[in-house]
Amino acid sequence: MKLNNLSKISSNILLSRITGMFRDVLFANFLGASALSDAFMFAFRLPNLFRRILAEGAINSVFIPLYLDHKAKSKSETEIFFSIIFISFLIITTALSFFVFFQTELVISLLAPGFTKDYLLLENSIFLLKITFPFLIFVSLSSLLSSILNANNNFFTPSIVSVILNSAMIITLLVFKDHAHIQLAWAILLSGSIQLILLLINFKILKISFHLTFSLTRPLIKIIKMFFIRILQAIVGSGIVQLNIFVSMIFASLVGGGAISQMYYADRVIDLPFALIAVAISTTLLPYLSKNIDDEKKCSDAFNKSIVFCLIFAAPSCVGLLLISEDIVSVLFGRGKFDSNDIKTTSSLLIIYAFSLPAYMVSRMLNQIFYSYQKVHLPIIASIPTFLINLLICYAVYEKYGVQGLAFSSVVSVWFNVLFQLLILKLKVPSFYANIQIFNIKKIFKIFIALVTLSLSLLLVSRFQIQNQYIDLILKLVVGILIYLISLRILKLNEIKILFSKYSFN
Repeated sequence: MKLNNLSKISSNILLSRITGMFRDVLFANFLGASALSDAFMFAFRLPNLFRRILAEGAINSVFIPLYLDHKAKSKSETEIFFSIIFISFLIITTALSFFVFFQTELVISLLAPGFTKDYLLLENSIFLLKITFPFLIFVSLSSLLSSILNANNNFFTPSIVSVILNSAMIITLLVFKDHAHIQLAWAILLSGSIQLILLLINFKILKISFHLTFSLTRPLIKIIKMFFIRILQAIVGSGIVQLNIFVSMIFASLVGGGAISQMYYADRVIDLPFALIAVAISTTLLPYLSKNIDDEKKCSDAFNKSIVFCLIFAAPSCVGLLLISEDIVSVLFGRGKFDSNDIKTTSSLLIIYAFSLPAYMVSRMLNQIFYSYQKVHLPIIASIPTFLINLLICYAVYEKYGVQGLAFSSVVSVWFNVLFQLLILKLKVPSFYANIQIFNIKKIFKIFIALVTLSLSLLLVSRFQIQNQYIDLILKLVVGILIYLISLRILKLNEIKILFSKYSFN
């Protein structure tokens, strides 16, 4: 994986996250963190959670290795293989959408039981979910198409299509303001169809064709059978992981008072550094590992460098969120219907979530190892105790500690997930485990020293007591980042050179 691929994906993900953040700023301003905003957030997030189960959590992890393996043998059979999978997911997501449409109240009562206590909230949720859920069809098929394009070294379009969704929602919010709930639901559905159309156009440009036939060769039947066995395993595994989010949503609906919205805003802030680095690296790391799986030295070196590179960004993000979380939330969301109480609650959630950032990144990297070895069932094993831990802690703390307790549960469970994955890796792939370094003491110490200088610089800027909160936050971010990067260069941390020169795992 070369840096030009990483930079293309990162720049597009950054654009997506910037437009997504602007969208969320408008969310907070016009929708706030109320019962009605909870209804919309639930309708918005539910199809995306199912997308992660059916698409991101399963297609990319299972499809890419099989596709690359078969592509070298027969292009025509590979296109037939893809076409069959495409039709299968079209049928599955359509059937699921019909079920949710006709059983909406049942779905809400199971996944947001707190909504059933308020008739108006329940009715709004039912109406909005019926509009938004078919988005799952478009976005799942788009994820499948994106995985094909990535496997053919086309990273640009797949990583930028989400900007379409953000742009549509931004325009809708600016036009309809605090009465935009229904219009936003329709904008989500429309943008999903546009994303799918653009990806299909890219297929034509790359001369990748759809082929459907009932005359299948034995090797093709074997690979299709293998795909569906592994996809079921991956769906179960991804489903258990996503169940943690469902659990948080269930208990947040019971907490009430805009809890779902507050958790959403905190989650969106924490998602920026995670998506920009971990997702970008893991998206291009998986094809590299799949192609070089017989050379464990290459794979382990690539993994070790990816881990350090992720920690270079995760560590300062974590410290920054601990020190200036209220400043960040206030600048981003603190206006309109998002009041001071919402700012305090969301910033407290952000502080708690900050501790999960390094764990999420390491967990994402470990997942790629199992997927590249085509051991899809192993992350499932690690996710089961993680889910149980999260469920038990949420149940124990939600009444007394509210959303802060739910955030704490999320942090604890993700760190346990990392420990479980490492243990399984050691037991099941000992040769690879022997070559990896999750905790390189020397490099972590250098990062720690740089973090100290970062913290001191933030405290120094705070002493100036700048009255304008926007200038104050920008100054803290700019000074903190510069001091941190300069410190790493002085300390000669090799991985920092990735930012300033061409880089390849080779």
